[in-house]
Amino acid sequence: MKRLASLQYFLDKLIDYAGLFPPAKLEIQPSLTNYAEYIHSTDRWIMSQFIIPVSRLHEISSDLMKKYSNLSPLRLSIISTDICNEIDIATQFLEKYENLTIFTGHESRISDLSTFSQHLLDVHQLRKNQNLDFISFYEVGPSDNWASQMNEAVLKISAFNTEYETNIGFKLRCGGVEAHMFPPAEDIAHAILACGEAGVSMKFTAGLHHPVRHYSESVKTKMYGFFNIFIGGMIAHKFKLGIETLITVLLDEDAENFKVDENELGWKNYSISNFEIQKYRQESFISYGSCSFDEPREDLQKLGLL
Repeated sequence: MKRLASLQYFLDKLIDYAGLFPPAKLEIQPSLTNYAEYIHSTDRWIMSQFIIPVSRLHEISSDLMKKYSNLSPLRLSIISTDICNEIDIATQFLEKYENLTIFTGHESRISDLSTFSQHLLDVHQLRKNQNLDFISFYEVGPSDNWASQMNEAVLKISAFNTEYETNIGFKLRCGGVEAHMFPPAEDIAHAILACGEAGVSMKFTAGLHHPVRHYSESVKTKMYGFFNIFIGGMIAHKFKLGIETLITVLLDEDAENFKVDENELGWKNYSISNFEIQKYRQESFISYGSCSFDEPREDLQKLGLL
């Protein structure tokens, strides 16, 4: 079927493959085999990076790397809490497979907000000194004062981006393998609005296997949908939605409320044009990590969109 233009812009490089992580939690070989198949499939335009902890790069064998080429490289987003001290592991891997792999992303949890700005500067100098071109995303771990820590982190990222002309982003965890790991919609809405106000891009992770929010029998809770998160976020930015309206979008379980037309996407009476979709995807809502590439595609097929 012919793809709707709006969906083409929306889904372009939307998913980072996280097959190594729960609930799939595959070994290196099947994960990399899957990723190779995905980037050679007709849906390769939806797939973005392969997410891997820097400590596991040594598990990737030369035989596995034969599945990749300079035309279809292994695009890596590397998880590291101390990238400045672990960069040698990454660069040695890149030198070994220089024509087969690209280091495009770095993801980390903030360990100490009081030293975070200095950490950002250290990583910035590392990029410059080693001529590396990766984008960093930082998340705040769960805590009793998560919202205030998130706000502080976003403001520090925004200030650093302004001063050094960088594009560091914020990473938001939307779920997990147990019900208590799914944050309240209020937290997600706060983060989306804070990042919008500060001009900080976002990527999301965990729990977004399906387009629309629904109850999961396996986790015994309701899981957010990537339509809810991304379309909700885009219309929130465009229309300066208040937090209550955004929460309503995030909690919506009716797929019919999400509009997908040739020239726009939307929710109920709010819509965003193809040009705006491209802009928001490139600048604000970058991607989400998922251990499944099949479930989102199967759901989109059921909705008649793929």
